[in-house]
Amino acid sequence: MSGMDITVRTIAEDEFDAWARAEHLGFNQRASDEYVETARSFAELDRTFAAFDGGDIVGSATTRTSAIATPGGKAKLGYVDDVSVLPTHRRRGIMTRVMRQQLDQMRERGEPLAALSASESLIYERFGYGIATWLHRWKIDRRHTAMKFPPDGGGSPRFVSAETAREEWTRLHARVRENRVGMVHYDAFYWGSALRDAVEQRQGAGAFFHVAYLRGERIAGLCSYRIRGETVMVIFLLGEDAEVEAELWRYCFGIDLMTEIYGYNQPTDDPLPWRLEDPRRLERTLLDHTWLRLVDARAALEVRSYAAPGRLTFRLYDEFCPWNDGAYALEADPSGADCAPTDANPAIALSASDLAAVYLGGTAFGVLARAGRVEELESGALHLADMMFRTERAPWSLEL
Repeated sequence: MSGMDITVRTIAEDEFDAWARAEHLGFNQRASDEYVETARSFAELDRTFAAFDGGDIVGSATTRTSAIATPGGKAKLGYVDDVSVLPTHRRRGIMTRVMRQQLDQMRERGEPLAALSASESLIYERFGYGIATWLHRWKIDRRHTAMKFPPDGGGSPRFVSAETAREEWTRLHARVRENRVGMVHYDAFYWGSALRDAVEQRQGAGAFFHVAYLRGERIAGLCSYRIRGETVMVIFLLGEDAEVEAELWRYCFGIDLMTEIYGYNQPTDDPLPWRLEDPRRLERTLLDHTWLRLVDARAALEVRSYAAPGRLTFRLYDEFCPWNDGAYALEADPSGADCAPTDANPAIALSASDLAAVYLGGTAFGVLARAGRVEELESGALHLADMMFRTERAPWSLEL
């Protein structure tokens, strides 16, 4: 049976319950009533897509209106979430049709970028998404957490309530995200969902503990963690500077009766390993995190700043969003950029997914060229591109 029998559209209010349950079923889970109500609280119905087989919802996706920190500023972002297709309806082109409508809508709304976190890494490159940020997962035996260079954050940790944590995470994240390329702008509804602490979120662990790091009366950092057996599971940890974050890690390392500390999402350039007396004991697993898509390549390239001045001509291949396909000249410097179609010979040729991978500075053009993904057509062009697109810190996003 083909996908021609399927209708894809946004949903009405009275269809949300069925949509949420179908979305969870696509991930082989049962949606609780609490989950449905929480999801409803921050749903944008005109951006909530469903695939219908007759009256049954068999596929889902949402777009959350957001923004993302880019070098030198921020850009409008359509954040893609809840993408699923029921096992009974796979391999019928349903996801392709949903992605088509999502990206078309983002283009109409003037959102130059789309992003998602992929549950399966083989899916999204064919839609023009590329890996723009990476993360480390940490694991360390408590016996090996001594710091050779201990922090001095000028404050102290304190437990806070779940209600306070939800409020303060929203505030802290809003302060910090502007200074970290790759961080997504989520509002209080996101934190209400992320910290709702339902049993199905806990992965066999206990309820959240929330610890704030106080400098005077100001909350300068937060850590939300769970305990599973003798393991501290650090789900969220963020501070307004590296000293605060190291202080929160020192607190986690010092929790009595624990044998192991596990961190879910750490930046690849986090300085904490350099503080440890024996950094080899910190086990780090590298994983892809944010998959980015340039919905409007020209607008996306013009909205960010560049580390070095230069003029770069490139040939961009983009089958899924053909309005991007073509040759461009990018003239840029630290103050801004202009990107326009060109008849000049391109110095570099690359795909939409590879341009997304380098966009935030998380991957170098030269690395992709050595992998056979990017073609240098003019000597020196890769070096120039890497100088222009580099960022001071590795891009990273706290969101799970």
